[in-house]
Amino acid sequence: MPSDTRPATEVARPSSGSRWRSRRLAAGQEALGGLVALALSVIALRHVLATARVDLLWYDGDSVLLPLVERSVQLGQPFEWAMSPALFFFPELPVYLLCSLVTATPQQALALNGVLVLLAVYALVRAAANELMPAARRSARIAVSAVALGLVTLLVLTESSATATSLELASLLLTTTYYYGAVLAMLGSAVLVLRAVRAGRASGTVLVVLGLVAAFTTASNPLYVPWSGAPLVVTLVLLALARRLPWRPVLLLAGTVTAGSVVGYLLRIPLRPFVSLDPSTYVQPSRAGATLRFFAALTDSRAGSAAGDAGLLLLFVGVLLSVGGTVWAWRVRTSRTVLVAAALPVVTVVAVSVGVVVAGSETPRYLEPIVTAPLLALVAVAELARTAVRRTRVHRPRRGIRLVLAMSATGVLLAGIAAAPSTVRAVAQARYDPAACLDRWSDSRDVVGVGQFWTIRPLAAYASNNVQLLQVRDTFETYPWLVDLGAYRDASPTFVVIGSRDLWTTPVEDSLGAPATITHCSGFDVYDYAGTAGAAVLRRDVVGSADDIRRERGF
Repeated sequence: MPSDTRPATEVARPSSGSRWRSRRLAAGQEALGGLVALALSVIALRHVLATARVDLLWYDGDSVLLPLVERSVQLGQPFEWAMSPALFFFPELPVYLLCSLVTATPQQALALNGVLVLLAVYALVRAAANELMPAARRSARIAVSAVALGLVTLLVLTESSATATSLELASLLLTTTYYYGAVLAMLGSAVLVLRAVRAGRASGTVLVVLGLVAAFTTASNPLYVPWSGAPLVVTLVLLALARRLPWRPVLLLAGTVTAGSVVGYLLRIPLRPFVSLDPSTYVQPSRAGATLRFFAALTDSRAGSAAGDAGLLLLFVGVLLSVGGTVWAWRVRTSRTVLVAAALPVVTVVAVSVGVVVAGSETPRYLEPIVTAPLLALVAVAELARTAVRRTRVHRPRRGIRLVLAMSATGVLLAGIAAAPSTVRAVAQARYDPAACLDRWSDSRDVVGVGQFWTIRPLAAYASNNVQLLQVRDTFETYPWLVDLGAYRDASPTFVVIGSRDLWTTPVEDSLGAPATITHCSGFDVYDYAGTAGAAVLRRDVVGSADDIRRERGF
């Protein structure tokens, strides 16, 4: 009689139907996690649109850089951009151009870009969870990643001012020109390092990708080095010295990050014509004391409201998770990946905080890693907690946690669904009224004008293509900062935009004479010099100074 038993290997092998159900369950879980991340991103965006922070997203002089680049490309102007030390060539410009292809206005493209950045943060934390929690259920890894993005969203909800010069750092991730590329590269580099540490060796693929990320990000934005490259190298070397990591993979990883960063700096040599200031000009150690007082005042100002207190508390929680996670991981001698993921944020936060003060920089956005680096520590602490609970064999609390997470996910999804219609409507209907006034004045004529940085940049980004605006100093010389110098070639400016907050050393009429007409718009006036002697002065001073700057830069 044939036996009813089968070989053990055959019994252990899952059937094709079982594998299909398993893959479908995994896909469903990942899709649910993605939907929660999307809902959190929409909630964050809706808050920004409903507060004064929307000006920073859509109408700030820095924030409109990429819309201006895209507009310049559409007009076929020579690509002769005068950027800051951050060039935004990788990944910011390609991502924005893709967003602009599927949207109708700069506001829509900027909003879509912001949502994609938050989704990318979730995806990178999700990848880190795979390396840190390999034995955990997929649902647990997804839940921890969603909680990490939820922490960022909560921070965004505490931020509502219109200025970048504050300790409101999380919402900067939604903008295109406040270094989100370096933030994502920081998280991506950490994931690659964690993969190598978990495997116990640095594979060729990991080293190549890590080197490319370091090289391209450094070439575009040298902040990669103090934000990511240096903290990674220091963390790995310190743990190797403490005999918690083997030297071979540490040397390979540290060498790759260092070599990639050096290559990135070398790539900046041919890109020098695009750089307006050398990064070294931002380093002023003599101002360290003043910088410390500046950030103390910012902290005091941030603590002046309940929302500000909540934001500072959330930042403190992130730092506490990093420090506490490092101590916990060290004492229990947990897996190497968990120790690295907990220690790296500590090194990053210390390096960035001390570095900003020592450099004498009064620029709060350089502290942005203190928002995102602790997300790695959050995942590490979650894995430490999971293994601690598992050892005690306490299962009922786990079911309670699952219930809480399920209810939280449901609440987030419902809130995202509720916020989505008004968010889409606000983005679709967004218009910049001052630009509409300028368009009415131009009456579809092809006109070229000039003005100062903070007044004309949003006008230049949102006005019709027949209206061109050139950026000048109060002396009517070209101001080569985040502008396309190619737009000045053979230009014939005939009007001046004078903002209500502009400061002119010499009154415009004293420099150019009386205008032919003056048109009043909200926040600015248009002085039309067409057909007057002032137009010739504008052409001489503006276009002539731009020609000199282009020659100096080698364009």
